[in-house]
Amino acid sequence: MKRSSVNVFVSGARAGIISRSGLEDDTFLFSYDGDCPESHAVSLTMPVVSDQYDSMNTIHPVFEMNLPEGFLRKKLELMFSKVMKHFDSLSLLEIVGKSQIGRLRFSSEDSILGEVPAQNIKSLLSYKGTEDLFEDLVNRFATSSGISGVQPKVLIRSEVAGIGRITDKGATHIVKSFDPREYPELAANEFFSMAAARYSGLETAQTRLSLNRKLLIVKRFDREKNGAWLGFEDFCVLSGMRSDGRYLSSYERLAQQISRYVSPQHLLNSLEQFFGAIVLACGIRNGDAHLKNFGVLYRTPEKTVRLAPVYDMLSTKLYFPHDVLALELNGSKNFPSREQLIRFGRQACGLSSRKTQEIIENVTSGIDQATKELRNFSEKNKTSRKFADRLIGIYSEGRESIAKGA
Repeated sequence: MKRSSVNVFVSGARAGIISRSGLEDDTFLFSYDGDCPESHAVSLTMPVVSDQYDSMNTIHPVFEMNLPEGFLRKKLELMFSKVMKHFDSLSLLEIVGKSQIGRLRFSSEDSILGEVPAQNIKSLLSYKGTEDLFEDLVNRFATSSGISGVQPKVLIRSEVAGIGRITDKGATHIVKSFDPREYPELAANEFFSMAAARYSGLETAQTRLSLNRKLLIVKRFDREKNGAWLGFEDFCVLSGMRSDGRYLSSYERLAQQISRYVSPQHLLNSLEQFFGAIVLACGIRNGDAHLKNFGVLYRTPEKTVRLAPVYDMLSTKLYFPHDVLALELNGSKNFPSREQLIRFGRQACGLSSRKTQEIIENVTSGIDQATKELRNFSEKNKTSRKFADRLIGIYSEGRESIAKGA
């Protein structure tokens, strides 16, 4: 039996309900409760109104945003295929809805409990056994993992949350794995690419690499120190697109969307951060900086909205030697020259020529520092030397293209 509706909660309070259309297959309707305050709007694109929001033949973008994809979705389908004959987006929301990125939660019940099992992170970082540790994590945390992305990943709760609320039971970290046959050393790739972002002066998600290099642990940035959840929306949602449209845009249009949704007091810093992230993606040859890999954070929609920290940054050229940009820049998906980047920074992001060049210099310095770390890592981990040498070569090529315009 298909469930006909699911309750939607914002910061723990019910805001409305998603229901199936009785007239059209695969169409869903969202209605706000009559007493829902404006501060509990489910999306910057869906203010509180009395009318229903029609999903138009699929689920609304903001509700689809965190639906598991790839490995995790297949795992959940296998787990629930016997009890859910017709497995669709609403079914998936019901399964993982109590633990999500951002401040939205979903449940067929009248309240949200959403307790995520506890996990010792130190044991994940230091694990040396031969058993597949990630498989065990998936079995324990799959139903607590409202998170998108094709890469295998789950949400976990650290035994030491460190947020000052003993009663807090929500997920605190993301654990990522990979298929070594398809993407060898993917966790280390992302770890050093994120280090390059941090050394470039960009605000980044905090990442840690396990000693066996099989897991990347990312601290969630959509929470405040007191444990409160922040609103998070990626730019697929803000562009009115579903997840399969993540590559159907340009970085110029993305800059326009940032200017549209980010609060005036944060706009300049957000555009500088965005430009720096694009320069870095070019410098490390990241061809996967798509709409879902940029987002905004906010407490409530009517207050301050800012660009989220850099996340999911890695070098895709390590696996796809002829890879190109995820979105168009200057009308092309080819990696741009320094001059083209400066023009993009000035025209699309509204930055001065001096600021664009300063950011480019910061990024080249960041890549240099990450490269030094990568060399040291290679010396200490002999089995990773081939990977490290290839990644250093890619970094060097990309760095020269943004530093000298080659």
